Amino acid sequence: MDFIVQDIKTDRPNISGGLPSLYRLIPVGFYAVTLLAIAANIYFLSSYRGHQRDEKSWQAEVSRATAEQTGIMDKQGRINKEAQAAERIADWVEGARPVQPITVTIARSMQANSTIAELNMDRNPAMPAHLFVTLKINHGGSEQLESTLDALSAIDYQTYSAQQVKAPDAIDFQATLIWNKGE
Repeated sequence: MDFIVQDIKTDRPNISGGLPSLYRLIPVGFYAVTLLAIAANIYFLSSYRGHQRDEKSWQAEVSRATAEQTGIMDKQGRINKEAQAAERIADWVEGARPVQPITVTIARSMQANSTIAELNMDRNPAMPAHLFVTLKINHGGSEQLESTLDALSAIDYQTYSAQQVKAPDAIDFQATLIWNKGE
C-alpha cells in the first residue's frame, strides 16, 4: 500500500510522529471519488447524446406529422371548396326550379315554323314572384305570341307591363310575369 499512498510527512524524532494510519485513506478516497466522477461524467455524456438522438428523432416525427397535417388540411380545403361550389350549383338549380315550368311551357307552345331566338328571364330578389321576361320569336308573328301567352296563363302566370316590337321576320316581347298562385 505504500506505492498507492505515500506518507508525505515522515517521522521526525523528537518533534512529531508520522500521520495516523487513518489519514492514509484520504488519497484512496480521492482516487475513488475521481473514478466515480469520471464514471458519472461518462454516464451523463452518454445519456445526453442519447437524449439528443431521441430529440432529433422526435423532431423528425413532429416535422413528418406537421407535413401530414398540412397535406390533410390542403385536402380538406379542396373538399370544402368543392362542397361550396356544389352548394352554389344546388342553390342555382333550386332557384331555377320555378323558372323551369315557364321555359318548358314557352318551348312547347312554339309551332313548327316558329323558333325562339332569345329568351331571358330575370328575377328580382325583392319580389321573387315577379319575373322579367324578354322573348324574341323568329318566323312566328303575333299568333305565335298569343299562343305562348295563353300557354303561360294556363300555368297561372299573367303578364304585366307587356311591350312588343314587330320586325318583318321576328317579334320582340318584354313583360313581367306574375304568378297568380292558383287563383
